[in-house]
Amino acid sequence: MPDGSPYRAFEADSWWNSAVPANAPHNPHQTAILGYLRTGPDNAGGCLRLAGSHENPWGQPVYWARPGDTAYDIGGVDGRRPPELDHLRIPAGAEPADNSDGSMSVFDLAAGYVTLLTDAHHDRASDQWSASGATVTYLASNGLDDRTSLSDDPRNKGTHRGNNGATSVVRWDEVRAGAVDHVLKVSSGPELSQRFGFPMTGSDGDASANDPAIPPEGLRLRIKPSVDVTKFHLDRQALVIAQALQTYGMYLGDGGGTTALKLEDTASEGRGQVWDVTNQDLCGLPFSPAYWDVLPEGYNPSTP
Repeated sequence: MPDGSPYRAFEADSWWNSAVPANAPHNPHQTAILGYLRTGPDNAGGCLRLAGSHENPWGQPVYWARPGDTAYDIGGVDGRRPPELDHLRIPAGAEPADNSDGSMSVFDLAAGYVTLLTDAHHDRASDQWSASGATVTYLASNGLDDRTSLSDDPRNKGTHRGNNGATSVVRWDEVRAGAVDHVLKVSSGPELSQRFGFPMTGSDGDASANDPAIPPEGLRLRIKPSVDVTKFHLDRQALVIAQALQTYGMYLGDGGGTTALKLEDTASEGRGQVWDVTNQDLCGLPFSPAYWDVLPEGYNPSTP
């Protein structure tokens, strides 16, 4: 990882790095949406879980490639294959998450981009990497998928419908430093809508597109500014995450069987389990209008 302060991807005024104003508008269906997330099938207690804590295997490793690392021709990615996959640098010893997602993020600061891989696999015998999905996002850009009307870099391309490798996971170095300065991707337990909103370019949800209570991918939520998160007796790590969820919020990026935010999987990285938080440390803030705001579909805090 880079030296000094935690690295922050993308332009400072991008959708990902723009704080949600205190007076941001509310979604007209806020109460129904929060009720759905709290009580719908696979709601896991109606709160946001922290995936990758303790023995939970659903975190996501993060790697920092350097110019001397081997460049691989990544196999298995069809469709919107980024050309960078023909020569993607991956550090020696890197391992994907040990779960059915097999996800991992690879930052390459020298090349200027971050790659998100799904179903990543390294064949040690042949020293070949493969994946079923991949997205490349340039770090000096606004981080938006090339299919959105506001993307400022046509090289931001991949299979993850607008998600990227930088904001799809809470990094350990950010939390250790005391601040996560960007919006965070969350997987929804209850099935998401077939519709989607900016900055997403598609949905993996199967629920009705016509029910306003069923949230679409791309929907942004935040802990209400009026909530004093310091009074919930949170673990220090959980408090840093809660403050990020209050300042920048989270967005629904895919379905996952449990509504959860991925922590960096330091165990798969070979550093052991460094997280003190538990899976349920934020469950004192259930999905209720008392604690959460739902923003309008397509809301963009980076525009006046």
